[in-house]
Amino acid sequence: MGEKLMVRKARRAASHGLIERLLAEHTFALRRFIRVRLHTEQQHECDDVLQDVYMRLSQIEDLPAKLAGRLDTTRNYLLQIASNLIIDRARRAQARKQASHISSNDDDEVPLYCEVNSPERSLANKRKLQRIERALQKLKPAQRQAFLLHRVEGLSYREISDRLGLSVSTIEKHIAAALTSARQAIAKEEHDV
Repeated sequence: MGEKLMVRKARRAASHGLIERLLAEHTFALRRFIRVRLHTEQQHECDDVLQDVYMRLSQIEDLPAKLAGRLDTTRNYLLQIASNLIIDRARRAQARKQASHISSNDDDEVPLYCEVNSPERSLANKRKLQRIERALQKLKPAQRQAFLLHRVEGLSYREISDRLGLSVSTIEKHIAAALTSARQAIAKEEHDV
C-alpha cells in the first residue's frame, strides 16, 4: 500500500512539474488567445482562465504519459482546453444573467404569478429530473461516466479520452449509447405515466 502511494505521489509531482513547464512555455500564446477570445484586456480574467487550465490539467491522471506522444500538438491541446473553459464561463454567465432577469409589464410592475416558477412547472421539472437520474443509473458505468464528464463537467471527447484512458471513438460511442438509452428510458416512462 505504501509503495502505491509513493508511486502516486511521484506521478502527481511529475504531472505538476510538466504542467508548470508547459504553462511557462506557452503562457504568452495562452494569454493572447484568452484576451482575444474574452475581448478583454483585464489581467485578472486571463489569470482566472489560466488557473482553470492548470486545474483541468492537474485532474488528468498520469499526464506525462498521455502527452508523451503529442509534444508537437501540446500547444493546440492547451488552447483547446482554454477555449472549452472560456465557452463554459460564457454559458454560466449567460445562465446567471437569464436567471436573474425579470421582465416587467407595461405598468412597470412585476406580476405576482409567473408561469416560469409555478408550482406545477417545478413539480414537472423535478419529476423529469428524477426520470433522467434513474435512466443514468441504468447505464453501464463507463457510459455513465463518459456522459457525465461531457455533459455535466463540459469536458471534450479528447479530455475524457485522456482521463479515462480510452480512445476518442470509444468515448463517442459511450456518449451516443448513453444518450440513446436515456432518451428511450425517459420516453418509456413518460408514455407509461
